[in-house]
Amino acid sequence: MNLDLSIIPFSARYSYMAICELPENHGGTGCDAGLFLKTVRGAARDMLVCALLPLYDGEPVEYTYEATPSELVISHEYGAVRICFASDGIILFKGEGENTGLRFMEVPETSGFKYIHEVRYEGKTHHMVNVPKSRSRYLAHAIEGEIAVEQNWAIKSSGFCVMDYLAANGGFLCVLEEVFPEWGQKKYAFDYIERVNTVKSDFEAFYNSMPETPAEYEEARKLAAYINWSAYVRKSGEFKRDGMLMSKNWMPGVWSWDHCFNAIALSYNNPGLAWDQFMLVFDLQDKSGSVPDCINDAYSTSNFCKPPIHGWTLFKLAERMELSAEQCAEAYDRLGRHTSWWLKYRDGDGDGICEYWHGNDSGWDNSTAFSVIPPLELPDLAAYLVIQMDALAWLAEKLNLPDGAAEWKRKADKMLENMANHCYKDGVPLALQSGTHIESGNDSLLMYMPVVLGKRLPEHILKHTLDVLKSGRFLTEHGYATESPQSKHYRPNGYWQGPIWAPSTMLIVDGLIESGEKGLAGEVARKFCEMVKKSGCAENYDALAGEGLCDRAYTWTASVFLILANFLNSIPAF
Repeated sequence: MNLDLSIIPFSARYSYMAICELPENHGGTGCDAGLFLKTVRGAARDMLVCALLPLYDGEPVEYTYEATPSELVISHEYGAVRICFASDGIILFKGEGENTGLRFMEVPETSGFKYIHEVRYEGKTHHMVNVPKSRSRYLAHAIEGEIAVEQNWAIKSSGFCVMDYLAANGGFLCVLEEVFPEWGQKKYAFDYIERVNTVKSDFEAFYNSMPETPAEYEEARKLAAYINWSAYVRKSGEFKRDGMLMSKNWMPGVWSWDHCFNAIALSYNNPGLAWDQFMLVFDLQDKSGSVPDCINDAYSTSNFCKPPIHGWTLFKLAERMELSAEQCAEAYDRLGRHTSWWLKYRDGDGDGICEYWHGNDSGWDNSTAFSVIPPLELPDLAAYLVIQMDALAWLAEKLNLPDGAAEWKRKADKMLENMANHCYKDGVPLALQSGTHIESGNDSLLMYMPVVLGKRLPEHILKHTLDVLKSGRFLTEHGYATESPQSKHYRPNGYWQGPIWAPSTMLIVDGLIESGEKGLAGEVARKFCEMVKKSGCAENYDALAGEGLCDRAYTWTASVFLILANFLNSIPAF
């Protein structure tokens, strides 16, 4: 499998470093097109660390590259530079050819090296590369060959910095190590081929553990596996466990519903990883019961939240993995406090229906359902809370807590009754401003997400919901558009105002199955899988053209593809 680094970064499991390809003047930097080293650390004000320029006789040369999960090979007329990850914190650079080299060049108008200084240990010279705007620091060392530095020192920083790895006796083998906070006075000794093979084996094992898919999706399955494998980062700072980022492109964080889909994909054959991915955001749960909107290794944010799909996720995990008594107890505590937070703090008018304070809270940031100022009472939120309370009742039964089970079952039934009476009129869903109950008119698919309740929905509501989902109002050749293509607000690349997304697709497919519509569920799943096969694991897709949009190496898309493609194994072809 060859990787296009303009779409999918070259990285390795657990690393905070990646290499990508960017166009000329990316982000107004004034840089030439080419390959760049980047950091996905959360504290970085600028993710770009430097450009990578192959050299001959000290001058940049034209090159091509080929990238696989285990190795990046940059080739030119005079030789090559081979690159692999020796570990999560170390990249190896192996140069081949007389007078060849590799330059680490500052990026104009962005991070740039502020300065490089020598560090000596046991007679060996290393170079410490300090990149404050990227909040990163690296130790460079030549095991074979040499390192040359040019910089313009001006009392407290350098106006420019350039560092070259240079060949001696036909090649070089150099190390670049991320160092926080100290470098540990290490001695470096690596067998390059052995490290490539180790990375290859690690990826292959992860790939082989992914859910099985129909044969026609095997290449897409491998791509999805690479995206998820390479998006992992090591436990650090706010990450109390190893975790899978949403992307190592431009979304290097974990949002508190995105992680759920990744956990489900892992649950098939990696129950330990699945549980860690599920609980990652709950490690930072507030004493009030709320969980952060987004976390990375450096900080968490709580300006917004995300929809409470965690009870639904727990049910999905339990279908694939055996939950221990300890895990059930942990989930019961965390989900219980999370649900109580919604009930206590997100029902401002006290009508028994919880509310979103912003579109971001729903996960559908700019859905047209939010055409009036929030707080808004939407039926999807009530539906998720019903399922979450059902999950808590189920956990209480497993933990032999009959009073808790009865109480959560009572609350779930009451929330469902409130939703049916308050959020629907003649079976049609309503978006209502909290307090005033002014209707927010819209044509957003968000209003039909309660299908996830399946046959738990009142019959007249389920009938209208299924009638809409079976019609052409939202369903296109490629799946469910998030805004009806007939709407005046529909935009092909309008984020949640048109494009197809993985999470909405999976939740609807699951709801269709629960509603007895397995045939339609299979049709929608196949549409989505065909789109991924054609356009990769994009953040979202043009609903009419099926083309990938925004970040095109997104993990929840990879995970939903793996889940839905596996589902296709269980049903007839459509």
